[in-house]
Amino acid sequence: MEAFKFSIHFLHGFIALLTCIVLLPMILSTTLSNTFAKHLQRNLIYLLILNILWNVLAFIEQLPRVYISDEIRYTIYILGVLCWVQYGYAIFRVVYGMAGENLRPIWRKVRIFLNIWNFIGVIFCLITGFAGKFYTGIVSTWYGFTAANSVLANIAILIFLIIPVFFSAIISYQQMHTTHAEKIFRSIFVSQMSAIIAGFIMDAILPALGLFIYGESASIFLFIITLFLYRANTILARTGIDMPKSLKHVIQELDEGILILNSKGKIELSNRAACKLFGVGEKALLQKSITQFIPDITVLGPMNNIPIYLKNNSVSATITITPLTSNGILYGYKALLRDLRKNNDMQQRFSRLQAEFNDERDSIRLRIVNLQQLYQQQQIFLNSLLNNLPSRLWAKNLKGAYTQQNNKDIAVRGNIKSHIEDPIFTPQEAQAMESPGKTVVQNETTIDENGKKHWEKHTVVPLYDEAFRIKGVLGLIEDTTDFHALEEERNQLRENLVKASTFEDMSNVAGGLAHDFNNLLAGIIGYRDLAEATLPKSEDCARTKKYLGNMQKSLTNATELIKRTYDQLKERQDDQKNVAVNFNVGLVFDEVRNALSATLPDNIQILKNATDDMIAFGNQTDFHRIMLNMGKNAIFAMKQGGTLTYGCHEVEVTEQIVTQFSTIPVGKYLYVSVMDTGVGMAPDVVKHIFTPYFTTRAPGQGMGIGLAVAMRLIKAAGAYLNLETTIGKGTKFILYWPIAKKMGGIS
Repeated sequence: MEAFKFSIHFLHGFIALLTCIVLLPMILSTTLSNTFAKHLQRNLIYLLILNILWNVLAFIEQLPRVYISDEIRYTIYILGVLCWVQYGYAIFRVVYGMAGENLRPIWRKVRIFLNIWNFIGVIFCLITGFAGKFYTGIVSTWYGFTAANSVLANIAILIFLIIPVFFSAIISYQQMHTTHAEKIFRSIFVSQMSAIIAGFIMDAILPALGLFIYGESASIFLFIITLFLYRANTILARTGIDMPKSLKHVIQELDEGILILNSKGKIELSNRAACKLFGVGEKALLQKSITQFIPDITVLGPMNNIPIYLKNNSVSATITITPLTSNGILYGYKALLRDLRKNNDMQQRFSRLQAEFNDERDSIRLRIVNLQQLYQQQQIFLNSLLNNLPSRLWAKNLKGAYTQQNNKDIAVRGNIKSHIEDPIFTPQEAQAMESPGKTVVQNETTIDENGKKHWEKHTVVPLYDEAFRIKGVLGLIEDTTDFHALEEERNQLRENLVKASTFEDMSNVAGGLAHDFNNLLAGIIGYRDLAEATLPKSEDCARTKKYLGNMQKSLTNATELIKRTYDQLKERQDDQKNVAVNFNVGLVFDEVRNALSATLPDNIQILKNATDDMIAFGNQTDFHRIMLNMGKNAIFAMKQGGTLTYGCHEVEVTEQIVTQFSTIPVGKYLYVSVMDTGVGMAPDVVKHIFTPYFTTRAPGQGMGIGLAVAMRLIKAAGAYLNLETTIGKGTKFILYWPIAKKMGGIS
């Protein structure tokens, strides 16, 4: 393939390449600029991209036949149609956006129509182009290749390119007479009309007659329109034709009359003060010439305090007119109207304000004196309050120096104001300063020289200045010895009450046992007496009578034993703490499982979910009884079979838990659970399960004291109970048992 050489035949391709080079900086500056209004920026970028794409395709289609075939060249021409068929629509969008709010309402309907019209044009050109009905062929001319238009192509140019450009020209013509950017829209209008006429003649009519003077001239004329639009948008971006709404609001609130005129002297904006001077509404002023209301003004130009007389409202005023220009463009005038009647009013108002100011100044001085006296009284009150507090109070600044002490603290530590300790801040003080808004509280105990224990509550809070910046710390030391003494006394009384309740429960349980066992003994004694009475009086039965006599003595001893046991339980004080030790929970679970397995049905399984290192503190025998009683109840609830699971793990309660049976305080516990998969319990049953002699079993299957005994033992051990149950799914007893203590051995 030979090297490419430039010739006059490649003129249009060279022009297309130069056009792209010119357009690239323009689209970059438009994209990166922050001075354009958003809608103007989008429309202009859309126009520039279409022009660049069109010229890139024009450059490719002008390459010699050694590089591309006529079939490919024809396809590129069709793709170029997709660019220029939207070009008129893009020009319309740019001009429409520049006109902004000054457009008449009909143009909004035209814009909607052209949106649809542009889409129809794209579809039309695609269908006719690839069907071979848009161009009749490729013609080689002196300036390069060109496509011969068909009748459909000329129609498409007319209705899809020229019509939108013609509409935009109409908008430009209207804006020449209604806005202050007259020069800008005049230049756009001239470029549009010139391009429409010359481009259509040279690119459509003459080629249709076989005269290819320069058949691709439309791209050049449209490029010229693009240059004019780019220049106009750039000027408008720097000029700022549209007045911000905030500025309009400020103008409306001014006391002096303000009129904004366009370059023709027509009123574009009027504030309320101006309307009041003219005695008309704002609508009556807008788009009217100022000479209509002020005949004395014959020529628009700079004026300064020119006296005028407004006949409509019989008002004497002065007017000051200032030209409004930007970037060398005169886009209007500002007229300032002052009502001469207000001068006297202003003087009278000034005198009145001066008198009011003097009165207010004297009043402020008096309030300052009163505030100073109030401040002194508050200082005396505050000092009296601080010095008579029952607690010690002090304060430090950021350097660690003491700035305040009350008398109680001085009595203990002496006067240490301005003194700096080492370390400067205690850990509690440092913590309060590092955590703004946090109050640090710590309880400390001391032993005096007489061996008496004292409790103190140390409270530290950060101090702030007016800007809410930390400026130091405030400390409060409260002697809580009396409070803790009362607390210990109250705890002792509570413990005594629990013991008394425990003894009462034991008495109830023992009474029930004695009653039931006495009933059994009564039957046994009765049957023994019957047996003795029915024996024959012979020597062969002498031995049997002897056995029955021994049996009578044993039954009598049993009856007396139950009576003595019951009497002793009433007088005995069972101190559980004396027998509390550390014991292994897992070993107790194993013992309970072995005890239950002897009578366990085949359809029930017992599982242990606990490691062998779970150590609890308490009475191991009582814990064994609790687990055994709860296990028996669980087995009874699983008549259709199921699983009984004993579980244990450590848990830390961070917030107080309130249950139906106890209130669980914060602390570390062993979480002991007895869970079955039985029938569950109804709420009415749950309320009474720990009541002595309450049972849901059939007569003869239980006395209802197992869980009552378990609850008594739980309370005696200092443990806490919770219960979870679901009808049809099972029940779970939960114990929060004391964790192992360092003292004492492991059972």
